Amino acid sequence: MNHDSEKGISLTGKDIMPTTDNQRNISTLGFLVLWIGIAVQLVTFIAAAQLYPALSPTQIIVACILGNLVVALLLTLLGDIGIKYGIPYAVYIRACFGYLGAHIPAVIRAIPAIFWFGFQTWMGAYALNVIMEMLTGYSNLMMLIIVFGGVQIINTAMGIEAITKFEWLASPSILIIGVLLQVLIMNQHDLTFSEIFAKSGEGGISMGFAVVVMMGTYITMALNAPDFTRFLKTNKDKNKPTWWKENKGSFIGHTFGLVGSMLLFTVIGLTSGVATGNWNPIDVMVQTMGQDNPWLLIVCLAFVILAQWSTNISANLLPPGYIIVNFFPRKITFVTGSIIAGVLGLLLQPWNYADYVPQILMVITATLAPIVGIMFTDYYFLRKRKVNVDELYKAGGQYKYWYNVNPAAIIAYIPAGLSVLLFPDYGFISALLIATVLYYTLMKYWICKVYDQPEITNSNFKVDHQEAKNEA
Repeated sequence: MNHDSEKGISLTGKDIMPTTDNQRNISTLGFLVLWIGIAVQLVTFIAAAQLYPALSPTQIIVACILGNLVVALLLTLLGDIGIKYGIPYAVYIRACFGYLGAHIPAVIRAIPAIFWFGFQTWMGAYALNVIMEMLTGYSNLMMLIIVFGGVQIINTAMGIEAITKFEWLASPSILIIGVLLQVLIMNQHDLTFSEIFAKSGEGGISMGFAVVVMMGTYITMALNAPDFTRFLKTNKDKNKPTWWKENKGSFIGHTFGLVGSMLLFTVIGLTSGVATGNWNPIDVMVQTMGQDNPWLLIVCLAFVILAQWSTNISANLLPPGYIIVNFFPRKITFVTGSIIAGVLGLLLQPWNYADYVPQILMVITATLAPIVGIMFTDYYFLRKRKVNVDELYKAGGQYKYWYNVNPAAIIAYIPAGLSVLLFPDYGFISALLIATVLYYTLMKYWICKVYDQPEITNSNFKVDHQEAKNEA
């Protein structure tokens, strides 16, 4: 049945339909490995190095743990949407913002991912360029940026199974070489952990700012957690499994994969900041082992390439790929969406802003926080995990609201986002709370009275999304 009937609005397409049981083939272990592969990247290294010496190493570690525990919790909570209904972020957000309004938070989510794809492609190409120069004496960074970007786009376009298989190769290699780099830096500069953590901060940056910075790397992923959990194997217990039983695998992958990896690279980054004062991990590697261990340098540079590759294909191309598909789901495939996202990321040339990583991460956190609040409130507080999935794919359905835009979401987003200007160091908290309170109030006492939402207004509403499943 074709639901795309109202004024050319296109809401269905093979890549954004609910996943079937046969498509849910990622195990808990596989999901953990996937998240290790996502989280082992050098933006964390750079952010930690740039936070020092304003903050002490101990403060940076505390900020990393707090920030990423919050993100892991949000990933698990919002990932329930993918586990329970098999739908991606770009589809669920229609319930919050309306059929056309959904494109607003989708674009806000896609921009950081596209930016980081270009940035991390530059870092991988930078490492490749150093290797090429060592072996041949020839250097061409821009050519390598294009080639490396193209390889990653092809890998992503091959789908979630190809991405997961690559993470099985990349994740253990990256972790091993990351530990090796930590040891080498400490040995060359004759540092011990006690000496590193005895350093004090000079001030100028608050802990609130640091926590927000640490959240900024993967707060983007909290929104599109359903894009990954929709492929996770589900609990087959027919006796109404509890939320914990359904989300246990998701929690393990998000918490241990994300927090553990982020902590490791935060330690390496702040060690580099203390030892060399340099935030660029590639320059640090060249400085640390360039003369004495050229072959070991090549191995470590290969680690940089793997780290950027593994993060980009899963965290920075897959999400915007789905978002672009959602604009024209019957005309654009996930392959095309991935190519468009990748090309845009390279055209932006984000490496020109490499000196401002903490500030960029703070802005990303602040702009996405209202959407996190709206999405969480809609799913848990208002609909109580009951979603009329068929209507998400039906033009003119219950999520049409006012001209296919939900005024409650727009009204809640604007003041929540503006609050960040008043409280920049704690912008995530203020934006999250304001968006939550405003959205809940407006939906409950205004929107639901004008545009009926049976999941919210009817306590006897039962989930039945078999029709959408049949169209997958």
